[in-house]
Amino acid sequence: MEFLSQPVIAVILLLGILVVVHEAGHFIVGKLCKIPVEIFSIGFGPTIIGFQIRETHYRLSLIPLGGFVKFYGTVPSEEVPEALKGREFYNASIPARLATIAAGPIANLILAVVAYAGLVSYGLKLPPALVGEIIPDSPAERAGLQFGDMITAINNEPIESWRDVQSLISGAANETLNLKIKRDQQELAVTVSPESVKEDDMPGTKGRIGISPNLVPSTVTRVNDEGVLSGAGLQTGDRLLRVEMNGTSTEVKYWRQVLGFFAQFKEPLAAPQELNLIVRTEDPTKPEDPMPERSLKITLPAGFQWDAGKVEDILGVSHAQLTIFKSEEPVAHLQPGDMILEWDGKPVQSAFDLSEVISDNRRPQADLKILRKGVVENITVPLKGVEVQRVEGKVTLYTLPVQFWGGLESPEFVEQRYTNPVQALWYGLEETGATTKAIAKGIGALFTGELPLAALSGPIGIAKVASDSVRLGWQIFFNSLAVISINLALINLIPIPVLDGGQMVLIGAEAGLRRRVSEAAIENYQKLGFMMVLALVVIATYNDLGRFWASMLKGVSSMF
Repeated sequence: MEFLSQPVIAVILLLGILVVVHEAGHFIVGKLCKIPVEIFSIGFGPTIIGFQIRETHYRLSLIPLGGFVKFYGTVPSEEVPEALKGREFYNASIPARLATIAAGPIANLILAVVAYAGLVSYGLKLPPALVGEIIPDSPAERAGLQFGDMITAINNEPIESWRDVQSLISGAANETLNLKIKRDQQELAVTVSPESVKEDDMPGTKGRIGISPNLVPSTVTRVNDEGVLSGAGLQTGDRLLRVEMNGTSTEVKYWRQVLGFFAQFKEPLAAPQELNLIVRTEDPTKPEDPMPERSLKITLPAGFQWDAGKVEDILGVSHAQLTIFKSEEPVAHLQPGDMILEWDGKPVQSAFDLSEVISDNRRPQADLKILRKGVVENITVPLKGVEVQRVEGKVTLYTLPVQFWGGLESPEFVEQRYTNPVQALWYGLEETGATTKAIAKGIGALFTGELPLAALSGPIGIAKVASDSVRLGWQIFFNSLAVISINLALINLIPIPVLDGGQMVLIGAEAGLRRRVSEAAIENYQKLGFMMVLALVVIATYNDLGRFWASMLKGVSSMF
């Protein structure tokens, strides 16, 4: 796959499929409508390979950035062979011409349906519809959702994976959703209203209830020496696995399971309680090579009582979500083992809090409050600049180039697979419909000014997506193929001269006027369209060069 992931090769492969399907749509429907085809070309410019079959010349051309189907007699003044007179494009009926022009975009939409259907037929590995982490004081927490709940339906629509949850919640900002959940073998009903939050990379807002399928591991940070766990010898970087008590073993691989285990001691213990804790030291850089397990004996004293508001005081440890394991590059004043407590004066208690703080951070440094070896310190650290694409264009955000000891973990994926072709195609239709709606919203925002022209991408952007998707695997490639195919379909339907949508406007004008549009008007219309398309290509290429210049040079050099 390494050869195919080269940008030039990948874009030829991806665009080749898109162009063949698009032009084949025009070609097939044109033939069905008895309109003769003069040229069927994949690519533009000089012909590399060509051959003639009946009245049509088939060719592969040098520039692989598109293609075209040339019908005989696109305008009345065009000369056509005597044998083909009367069948010219301009002489075909208005429905036949509209169908022929619309067939290209429709073929691209069909390609997207087939690509999505093929992916789900093979099987998609997706996160389950599991409630992992819950943001404090979020709509989900206020509604009573709990760690470990499995969402089975939303507004009576069956839920198969986390993607279904995302799709239904993101489109229901400020609405009321009725969730069915499975909790400890019980079926429960929960009502929740998603809050409206701003999209990062698209105009408008989306719904959010404050849940994630990701899980916080039970890897700990030692915060004091007096807690029941720290006092037994638990150190920063240790991960709890199981707790054995009274002959029963309880899994505590995740932080919320640890809290759930100790929550059973709501009443003071009448007598000391012996626990056996199974732990191991974690190395986040080597998850596939776990270190040996070890056992710690712990005694909960008589009178021990759990208080959810004093976790660190009671246990002597905290989760390690915000504890530095190592830096990707040296960061002044920061050390491994430091636990972040505040960022620029804002308290951060979880990876979600930190994400909220730094998601739009444009300061090149941060004032941090940290816990270092049990002592609270205030430090100022430099940050790493990263260029990202936002709605307003390319911006530089600043982040902390570190790896945390207790990073979020994904739950075991579920497979969504349909062996029934009808089910697979229906899935393909639904995915194509949802993606089409999202892309159409973005295209519309470009024309209204809600989305700036700096967000526009062109052939270089497509090459980057093609290259990355091939490198990540054929499933990602076909998903990208479907998305770009839908983009191509919608862009071609924009009523700009030269594009399919512009040609359909001309044919529609002819139907409305009940007479042919003059050749002079068509020529001027097409000149205008050419200038508009050229301007869009220049803007998109300029944007792409700004985004990908460094990676383009690296990719080209790797070919040699």
